[in-house]
Amino acid sequence: MTPAEDDTKPSRRRGRLRVVFFHLAAMVVVLSPLVLGELVLRLCVPAPAIDLDDPYVSFSGLCPLFVLDSTGTRFEIPEQRLTYFCPQSFAATKPPGTFRVFCLGGSTVQGRPYSVETSFTTWLKLNLRAARPETDWEVVNCGGISYASYRLVPIMRELLAHEPDLFIIYTGHNEFLEDRTYRRLKKMPRAVVRLHEVMLNLRSYSLAHRFLSNRRARRTRHEGAEDSSKTVLPGEVQAKLDFDEGLESYHRDQVWCEGTIEHFRNNLETMVRMSRGAAVPVILVNPVSNLKDCPPFKSEFRDDLSERELERVLELWERSRKLDWADVYDKVRLLEQAAALDNRHARLLYLIGKCYEHMGRSAQAKSWFVLAKEQDICPLRILEPMHDAILDVAAQYHIPLVDAKLLIEQRTEDGIPGDEWMLDHVHPSIAGHQLIADSLCRAMENMELVHTPQGWRSIRDELWQRHVSSLNAAYYARGAARLKRLHRWSRGPIFDPPPRPSGSTED
Repeated sequence: MTPAEDDTKPSRRRGRLRVVFFHLAAMVVVLSPLVLGELVLRLCVPAPAIDLDDPYVSFSGLCPLFVLDSTGTRFEIPEQRLTYFCPQSFAATKPPGTFRVFCLGGSTVQGRPYSVETSFTTWLKLNLRAARPETDWEVVNCGGISYASYRLVPIMRELLAHEPDLFIIYTGHNEFLEDRTYRRLKKMPRAVVRLHEVMLNLRSYSLAHRFLSNRRARRTRHEGAEDSSKTVLPGEVQAKLDFDEGLESYHRDQVWCEGTIEHFRNNLETMVRMSRGAAVPVILVNPVSNLKDCPPFKSEFRDDLSERELERVLELWERSRKLDWADVYDKVRLLEQAAALDNRHARLLYLIGKCYEHMGRSAQAKSWFVLAKEQDICPLRILEPMHDAILDVAAQYHIPLVDAKLLIEQRTEDGIPGDEWMLDHVHPSIAGHQLIADSLCRAMENMELVHTPQGWRSIRDELWQRHVSSLNAAYYARGAARLKRLHRWSRGPIFDPPPRPSGSTED
């Protein structure tokens, strides 16, 4: 290298540094007004309220869940809402030393097929009383029969006015019960949605977003137009299965399924943002489903099967049915050949799972049972993408999670939730509710909301036993009667031959 070249090397380096410095200075000049404006807005303008607008549904005739009683001293659930909820009440003016927990969800939260007395909400209250008896623990059960996540959002909005100290949310099984449409399902990538959520933390962005949203709403009202992308639901649940031929109304609908899953995630995020905006902690619960002892509610063959393929599926299925269980290896081989032609018939997938369960091959059995649940035409059990949504929201917002699904799997010998801990397709046994309550208590301890002193479990066990003794035979008899009705409704014969489809096939 010549001396001249050696001299130009530092010169080029200084030139590059000047270019970099110039760009950095330009960025500072451009961004300084934006940063200054953001600081001024944060100092002078209050944060806009959290946008609670549901992009998919609205309600007509929605009434409060709690109203003042005749004395004006307590809030209670009014009689007209007791069809779906159990009687609950709390003081209108929260007394000192009271810790108020609201538990939101569906019939599992309510404790069905029994009731609140054996729900995890009651066992949690007894746990907390044993750990810290000097505190007045109010654990209010807001579990509504057939209530889905989109019906919990307005309830949480109402409860924020009642001085909550903690929300517990257990939801996911009821999302497909009511008839809704998703005409304009938003296909926005999750990365873009996440960026929007992050940008909402900027006061300038959130104010601009609220201004534009309000302007669109005013224009819509002025023009007298209705948002045709939303389904208007009545104030109370109208489950499709409550109507004649309700099961027959279910058919495979990918758009509806995707819309329901996206709506569920949106509702979870809305409730978490509401609780965080009010500085109220929240615990999410990941629900558990009965996989191995609950056959699918409805199945349909693939609609793109040729007549020849359909005949082959039926032939293989019939040959499998005629085999004895001593020939389970041949039986499952035939069923898997049928599933290779039609991998969307839920009962077919479930039967393969039963074969592997019979063979003692639990991991394979579980995978087939999950596939069967996912292909159920009438999905009354939470779907896997909805499990993922709960886990994602908990991780994204750093929300404590109680994984009831994992709790039951870990305590089941083969790792597949079934009748050992489940009373039907989604409702845990009383012991299962106690297990969930223990896990919730641990979560509250990790959140430093309660401290469990040494020896508190013996006190807890005594309180549990005293409570169990207070429940008379009529309580269990009512629960058993409800369970019998649920079994007749939810379980058909497992090993029946497949019916020939006529548009759809019913299990």
